[in-house]
Amino acid sequence: MMKKYASLIGLLGLLSIFIGLVVYSIYTKINIAVGVLLGLGLVLLIAFVILRFEAIKTGLSSRSAKFGSNAAMMILLLLGILVVINIFANRFSYRYDATAAKVFSLSEQTRKVLKNLKADVKVIGFFKSGEEKQLSELLTEYSHFSQRLSYEFIDPDKKPVEAKRYGIKTYNTIVVECRDKQEKINTVSEQELTNAIIKVTREGVKKIYFTTGHGEKDYENTQQDGLSKAKAAIDELNYQVEKILLIQPPDSIPSDCALLIIAGPKTDLLPPERSKIEAYLKRGGKLLMMLDPESPSSYGELAAQYGIRVDNNFIVELSPVGQLFGAGPIMPIVTNYEKHTISEGFQGMMTLFSEARSVSRKDDVSGDVTVTEIAKTSSSSWGETTPLRMGAQVGYNPGVDQMGPLSILTVAEKAAEKPTAVNDQYNLGLGEVKTRLAVFGDSDFAMNGYFNFQANGNLFMNVLNWLAEEEDLVSIRPRDPENRRLSLTAQQSKLMLWVGVILLPLACFGTGVYVYTKRRK
Repeated sequence: MMKKYASLIGLLGLLSIFIGLVVYSIYTKINIAVGVLLGLGLVLLIAFVILRFEAIKTGLSSRSAKFGSNAAMMILLLLGILVVINIFANRFSYRYDATAAKVFSLSEQTRKVLKNLKADVKVIGFFKSGEEKQLSELLTEYSHFSQRLSYEFIDPDKKPVEAKRYGIKTYNTIVVECRDKQEKINTVSEQELTNAIIKVTREGVKKIYFTTGHGEKDYENTQQDGLSKAKAAIDELNYQVEKILLIQPPDSIPSDCALLIIAGPKTDLLPPERSKIEAYLKRGGKLLMMLDPESPSSYGELAAQYGIRVDNNFIVELSPVGQLFGAGPIMPIVTNYEKHTISEGFQGMMTLFSEARSVSRKDDVSGDVTVTEIAKTSSSSWGETTPLRMGAQVGYNPGVDQMGPLSILTVAEKAAEKPTAVNDQYNLGLGEVKTRLAVFGDSDFAMNGYFNFQANGNLFMNVLNWLAEEEDLVSIRPRDPENRRLSLTAQQSKLMLWVGVILLPLACFGTGVYVYTKRRK
């Protein structure tokens, strides 16, 4: 019965594929209609071949026609299948980065930012024709993670009006725009591009205050002991940074303060200053304290109110990991991280601290406070209670010193006690306002000399973003590609030349000659 309609089925198959290709050429993308037309056409053609197989076989029975028609049919059939497969593969592509360091993969932060885009972002690259290849490959990778991102390239010499409209003065300028915001960069790198996307898509600007007046580390200091690199990293995420002298009016910490940072204080808080901070925290404030072993006690008393104990010691680490980097026993390297939003993706990464003290969870924490020890030293460490000074003899003293693992970073979270006083400009909702506190037992890890060491900068920024309630920015930032070039000696190069270029092709050729001569016989 079906054989009666075989010709019609074959004709409909060809027609369906033809219409599908026409629709695809118009819209240049595979939509549901194109997919259905191509798939249906392919099925109908296969059905036609099955139904009329005997007739086709008989019609092509002559020797010359048989070879010619069979070859033509096979070629057409193969091409048709390849075209359909290629179209489907283009629409439903799967990408795999086979490099060990994943140098062709986007970082976790970039993927998070792209997947969370809530507005359309356009990237315009002003390059001379033929010089946009590197950015084009990077943006192709970006486009796989968000349909809200689009891009184009403009040659300033061919379209000077467009270049003038965007204020382009040099080649290789990249403009990232979202709604009425624009950001220009001149470096083709994942980090620069992702940061630009973050800047143009963030609504509002959160303000971060660094306290001064107690010997804290300064973000304007560009020396090794300054925080200028940390400040630059904060600026890249579109935060606004200012200093605050707590002893000066007004009587409370500004309502626009998204995060208060105390970095390595050397003198105690005065009672009015402490009262300001306590009131700020009760309103749902966020506080980051980086306390060196010599930091005064008032900061530890503040942390204790939220279940965090600042121990009066300094950590001695005997793990051999630190020796790989020339770090001494008072420079612990941390490789153990508790599961938390802050430490997501940190397994296998290292952070270095210098002359750190332990900060841990108190034993008598009330039920309404969540305290988590994030970063811990190894079991070969201990908290030395002997003061660190020149010529001091240190060693683990049972019953006095605390044996490791010891926490260097501990965070606490609690529902705000007086949330009604909180400025709700970030739409947090009064019922959801939480006080967040993070305490490092060291401030040196964030200074310029150590900020770029391994994951130090990542850990600092993850804590900052978590405190500022920007969890989608908590991730591992783009890294520099690892140098994994293969170095060969002269003998190894010659061996590869003989084996790969001469012997293997000769072996294939000899095998072919042998098979040919055997068949001839």
